[in-house]
Amino acid sequence: MRESRSVVFFINPPNSNDLGVIRSDSQYVSKGVQHTDWANFPHLGILSLASYVDSLPGMESIYIDGVVYELDSITAVIRQQAYRTLAVCLSTITANYEAAIILARAVKAIDSNISIIIGNDHFSAMSEKILTRYRDLIDCGFIGNEIYTGLGEYLKDLQGGHNDRIYPGCIRWHNDKLLVDPQIRESVNRIIDYRLIDRALPHTQLYATNFTRRLGSRIHQLTGRYVRQGVPVEIGRGCIKFSGDDACSFCSIQYGGMWKNELPATHAWQVIHQAWSAGYDYLYVTADELPLTFARLLLDMAASPPKWWSDLEPSERPVLVGYARADGMEKEAVLKAMRQIGFRILFVGVDAGAELSLLALNKPLKNKSPALAAKRMYESNLRALENARKHHVSIKAGFVLGHLGMNESLLAKNVQMYIEFLRNGKDVIVSADIELLSPEPGSKDFNYLINPDLAEAFSNQIGLAIAPIDLRNEVASEYACVDIFDREKAIEDYIKVFMPTISKDQLAGARDRVRAECTKLGIVVGEEI
Repeated sequence: MRESRSVVFFINPPNSNDLGVIRSDSQYVSKGVQHTDWANFPHLGILSLASYVDSLPGMESIYIDGVVYELDSITAVIRQQAYRTLAVCLSTITANYEAAIILARAVKAIDSNISIIIGNDHFSAMSEKILTRYRDLIDCGFIGNEIYTGLGEYLKDLQGGHNDRIYPGCIRWHNDKLLVDPQIRESVNRIIDYRLIDRALPHTQLYATNFTRRLGSRIHQLTGRYVRQGVPVEIGRGCIKFSGDDACSFCSIQYGGMWKNELPATHAWQVIHQAWSAGYDYLYVTADELPLTFARLLLDMAASPPKWWSDLEPSERPVLVGYARADGMEKEAVLKAMRQIGFRILFVGVDAGAELSLLALNKPLKNKSPALAAKRMYESNLRALENARKHHVSIKAGFVLGHLGMNESLLAKNVQMYIEFLRNGKDVIVSADIELLSPEPGSKDFNYLINPDLAEAFSNQIGLAIAPIDLRNEVASEYACVDIFDREKAIEDYIKVFMPTISKDQLAGARDRVRAECTKLGIVVGEEI
């Protein structure tokens, strides 16, 4: 039976909070795209994997994005193709993981011979727990980001009726033991087939409509450019903070075996050209902290623009957006190079103002003097505004409220410093996100939640008080065997054990004060950029 199956689905499940029971037979449907800007763009992760697998002989990939399609529409397509389907691959982050499990059960009910393969950050962080709980539902999973080779080889062997080799990054049951195959170093995937986006369900028009409605006029207002469609592109992968296994406390990215992975400048330009040729003129560069992590690549790209790009009028070239740390934006040569390449908007995680809060969030780069590094980082935030102003780059600022040990004094100081930052940058800060810290699986903050001793060691290190051990143990025990949980409750539990002198209402009130200041300054609050 396996030999005749060639179809592999790559699905981004809908957000779990968008699911609701609508019939007594427990059929689920997505409520839509009301709360995420990813409804404006194709999903790069599943598109990249689908493109790679589709390029393999005897394989046919189907791309489906549950952010824009209801769950029953997804299962209908799977049902139509079930007799030809080899596997359904599900991309799981914490926000959509429960929906992924619901979808996996629906697939197995349609045809138990279809293999369920799961991956992405939530699975990577909780793989053993998930595979133990869902041993009869999930056939295998892949950990980390460098998984193209392993997944391709696994699917080919599955098609041939066996899966008894080493598949880099794969974790699965074998002889009643969980077998974890070591990851390998792979190049950034360059096989992207934009035609797959509409192979089974028409996504492009939905993305384009959302993009125009939500972002089109705003981008024209900021840049003077009319752009029609946006897409994420990958020219590099990684973050400067990963180089020392030292991610920010709230970061849940599971980067696998490589802290940085990038294309040469020539190939990076080819990726941009491919997206541009496919009709996308707003390119969302996905790598983290671009000016610090990929300074050499950006400088090389600026020094070697291809002919197709040089032949375009500046007003015709694609608009690029990406992520940056404020201390990376201090590197004026790099920021100038980014502007030359076409970057017009940078997403900057300010995250905290007070030096002690920056330390608690593990924001500064590793330094012999963490306190001095935190002080310099705040100063970097202000200098970043000046460089953005000088090189005509707009900033979307991100703030995180809350951290291990936050108290009323620190909360007040952070709010004051956020407002000062916004006032100083009101001419270059075009939007701001201000959110409460959410302890996502895979992050340091989640590890503090489930490891009371680890939390205590860190609180002693930075000199901030947390709740007594009995309460921390009680909360930790609630998460010991959990792979699906209410994210709002997790935020509340985090506040209870790590910010015992303040409440969620106080944090929410502080967030609202910052948002109100944004409105007064003419800075858009939220994702409308």
